[in-house]
Amino acid sequence: MSQTEHQVEAAYLQDVYRQLVVRKRQLETLLERVRTEGISDIQTMMGDVRLNFSNISDNLDTFAALEMKNREIDQLNIKIKSAEEFLSKVDRLLAKPYFGKIIVDFLDDEQPEPFYIGINGFANDAGDYLIYDWRSPIAELFYNNEMGHSSYVVNKHQINVSIEQRRQFIVEAEKLINYFDTSVSIQDDVLLEVLGSDATTQMRDITSTIQKEQNVIIRDTEHANILVNGVAGSGKTSTIMQRIAYLLFQYKEYITSDNIMILSPNNKFIDYISDVLPSLGEKNPMNVTMLQFVKQYFPMQLVDETTHFYRVSAPTVSKTEAVLRDKKFSDMIKQAGYLFTDDTALFQSLKRKDKTIISKDRIASIFQSTPSDSALIDRIQATKQLLVSDWNRRIAKQARSNKVQDQVLTLSEEMQEKVFGSVLSENAEKNVYPYAKKILQKQYRSITTGIKQNDWLDLEYMFQKIYQTYSGETYEWSSDEVYHVDETVAFLTMQHHLVEALEVPKMRFILIDEIQDYTPAQISLLLDLFPKAKFTMVGDENQAIFNAHIPFSAIDADFDSRGLRCQRYNLLSSYRSTASITAFFGQLAAAEQKMSIVPIREEGELPTFYSYQSEIDFCQLVQHISKQLLGSALTIVTKNAAETAIVNNWLSELSALNVTVMPITLCKGLEFDNVLIYNASNINYETTSDQRLLYTIASRAMKRLYISYQDKLTTIIHQ
Repeated sequence: MSQTEHQVEAAYLQDVYRQLVVRKRQLETLLERVRTEGISDIQTMMGDVRLNFSNISDNLDTFAALEMKNREIDQLNIKIKSAEEFLSKVDRLLAKPYFGKIIVDFLDDEQPEPFYIGINGFANDAGDYLIYDWRSPIAELFYNNEMGHSSYVVNKHQINVSIEQRRQFIVEAEKLINYFDTSVSIQDDVLLEVLGSDATTQMRDITSTIQKEQNVIIRDTEHANILVNGVAGSGKTSTIMQRIAYLLFQYKEYITSDNIMILSPNNKFIDYISDVLPSLGEKNPMNVTMLQFVKQYFPMQLVDETTHFYRVSAPTVSKTEAVLRDKKFSDMIKQAGYLFTDDTALFQSLKRKDKTIISKDRIASIFQSTPSDSALIDRIQATKQLLVSDWNRRIAKQARSNKVQDQVLTLSEEMQEKVFGSVLSENAEKNVYPYAKKILQKQYRSITTGIKQNDWLDLEYMFQKIYQTYSGETYEWSSDEVYHVDETVAFLTMQHHLVEALEVPKMRFILIDEIQDYTPAQISLLLDLFPKAKFTMVGDENQAIFNAHIPFSAIDADFDSRGLRCQRYNLLSSYRSTASITAFFGQLAAAEQKMSIVPIREEGELPTFYSYQSEIDFCQLVQHISKQLLGSALTIVTKNAAETAIVNNWLSELSALNVTVMPITLCKGLEFDNVLIYNASNINYETTSDQRLLYTIASRAMKRLYISYQDKLTTIIHQ
């Protein structure tokens, strides 16, 4: 009796699972043996090494023996690490061995071959692959969502094939729950099942449900720079996380996660995406906000994240802020060296305990001795080197003086221990110079550091003069001496181009989420700092809810001005929300996108509107909705932090409810099953900016959306 299709697939799954279990046991046994024998071998190794430092010959023999043993230990550690990594892959596959299958005809008169696709690859003892890594070239055929003629690329060679079958699985360990033969993603039952699951506090990988338009972005290695404009819920963030995993796989011989940086919108978002790459077997790269990034290179105090969002959420932008964010001002800073050719006010004295050690006149004199036709940054760096040399000579001269050497000799033994780490020997007393030099270096460490850190430059004066030249106005500094991001970006631009190039990690790939919330000056600085990096930038122009933002056309223009090109992609399918919610926030999108957003999920419940008059009414409304949700979480999203404080105060007596209140500034990129919009009234939401806010808030909801308003509903919304 012939087996059914289901029985054949179930048998294959069980066989693969059995071999995974066997491999797991083998690896665990190997690791236990290697670790046990390794410790014993290391002890034996070290026992074999005779530590003899009695003469030069013995020293060399001892060092050679130690070096050989160290290499053996290194090899042992590599073996252990490799086995541990393999075991981690097997453990991931045991939970879900694979999720897809394609049958491929290579058009060579041979029988079509099946390829099973999983989160990692796995081969049997004979070296035959039972599962192919989703990032392997052949797996691209699975994600292309096509039947019949297709092709994929291996080592820049195109291979033409015919796809005879595309199958998706729902499996749990060795159990085959279901499978579907599919040809297009829109009707993808596996995708819809995943989309229908509840929201979680951590983003999950989308390896088994990557869609064709996402796959193109993930696997694009042809274009150095990519700019994605995706509607809310289109999987922008998931796509760039999968892209990171793909890049690490494709370029594993050349890069590690240390060569990649993610710029995220806020700290909550950083935590939200922190499990994605580890779940794919990859180490998380550096993941910081723009605020955290610039803080690493700026010595002064910066605003905290809450203050930063309060500032960028303000309804208006000052003239000063507009100047600082403008790329034209950034460009002017880079060319402003001519302002300081003969300006001695640029320099300031280096002092210790209010006593001038190196005068500003001395510094100015050294500066004037440098070639006047050189760039300012080169003159400043030359001045710095001359200052270092001059200072070292002064220290050396002082260390030879009788006065300083007498001070060294009169130090108590206790002070000698403290300063030099030991009591001076009789031989040391005959040659006091190195000790005198050391004590002077310790006493005047602040001067040495000041030279190194460019404290002899009045950078605030430099910035002030550049700003005044550009705007015709005096820059007003904050009274609390706390700098905001726009000031910091301008300062770092000035430092990098006019004072001393910033030392940043050698990043090969930089991925930026919510790119629309960056300023032209910030984008310009990032391109200046990482000229050799490849940028992947994703965002949604409809979610430009802050007073600091940039049109995508301006991003293109900045890249173009540097001889670079951005490959543009649009993601218009929305996977997050039900069709009803997608239709609701779709009407709030910019006119050119209203008809383009494609909902993927089921129809779901229509958004519900509630009017309230008072605090009591609103609290009763929250209780009513919570009762309907039967304990499921409700997220109330407000316009700003001030509204969040008000609502939290109102609900302080209702702490038993499963309700969270958050401002939209901290919700960007996140998703929730049930969302209540706070006070969408005609007074609270009336501008174009408010329309983008409502679009962003509404698109956080996955299953249910509630809209509350006091008195009258905003005219932005059409019921």
